Amino acid sequence: MKAYQTYIKGPRKGQPKTLTDRVIRHLTEGLKKRELPSKNRYRKFTGSAINSFYWVGKNGAVRAGKNPSNSISLTDKVHANMALWERKMGLSYSDLVGKGKN
Repeated sequence: MKAYQTYIKGPRKGQPKTLTDRVIRHLTEGLKKRELPSKNRYRKFTGSAINSFYWVGKNGAVRAGKNPSNSISLTDKVHANMALWERKMGLSYSDLVGKGKN
């Protein structure tokens, strides 16, 4: 089962529904991070260093650190890398929309 919601029909079939879902897809499929159980409002993913985690909040906000309150924002960097990864993998919705227009 996927960790994010996707559309089930239409031109966006299989695409994540929200920006948060896109970020989670990028972390799990692109960067191969695992989701860990979390007791707060952020979703927790394995980080790059020991005792470091990625925290995904509302509207696709991404933070990195030991806990959400003592972390730094990586939202701009992750969103830029996510857009490049989606374009490279052919997963971008804007690419699907552009193909139908002449």
